[in-house]
Amino acid sequence: MNSKILLWGGKSMARIACDMLVENGFNSPKIIYDDRLSGPLFKSDSIFINKPEELEAHIKSISNFLVCIGDSHGYARHNISMALEKLGIRPMKMVHSTSFIDRTADIGSGCIVMPGTIVNKFTSIGKNCILNTGSQIDHECIIGNGVHVMGAAAIAGMVNIGDFATIGTNATILPYLKIGYGAYIGAGAVVTRDVKDFEVVIGSPAKFLRKNLFTYYDHSINYLLRQ
Repeated sequence: MNSKILLWGGKSMARIACDMLVENGFNSPKIIYDDRLSGPLFKSDSIFINKPEELEAHIKSISNFLVCIGDSHGYARHNISMALEKLGIRPMKMVHSTSFIDRTADIGSGCIVMPGTIVNKFTSIGKNCILNTGSQIDHECIIGNGVHVMGAAAIAGMVNIGDFATIGTNATILPYLKIGYGAYIGAGAVVTRDVKDFEVVIGSPAKFLRKNLFTYYDHSINYLLRQ
C-alpha cells in the first residue's frame, strides 16, 4: 500500500511500528518526526524531521499517521493524535497478526497491538492505546483513551480503566475493579481494589505509593495548530 505515513517519535516504539507497517503490507513511513532527537535511534530510509516548521511544510503530503510515544505518556500520545486529526491527517491502527482480538471487541483508532496480545469478548479499547506483548484483557472490559497495557499484564473481566492510565509489566488486575484517570499500576502489582485518579500503586496486594504526574510536554503541536 502506498500510503504516505508520518510516525511521530523516533525511538523503540517507532522502530517496532516501522516493521509492523511492512508486515501489514504498507510502505515504510515517509517521515519520522521527533523534536527531542537529532536522528532516529534506528536505521531508517525515511525522512527525519525534528523541527515543527519543517514538518509543517510536509503536512499536506501526509495521508496517515501513527504516534509512537510509549511508556506512561498516553496523555501526550492522545493529544498529539487529536491535533494531527485536526490538521486533516488520518490515524492508523496497527494490530500484529499473532494477536487475538475477538470479533465482538472494539479497538479504537491510533492503537498499537503487539504480538501475542489477547482481547476477549465485548471489550472496548479507546483511541491511541498500546497493548504490549503478551498482554491479556478479558471479557467486557472498558479501556479508556491513551492507556498503555505493558507486556504480560493481565486484566480480568469487567474492569474499567480510565483515560491515560498505565498498567505495568506483569501486573494483575482482579475482576470488576475501576482504575482511575491517569493512574499508574507498578510492574508485578496485584490490584485487589479500586485505584483512584492519578494514584501510583505497587506491590501485592497493591498499595498507594504517590501521585502520578504527566511529564511529557509537546510544543510542536502548539506550533502546528497556531492561528
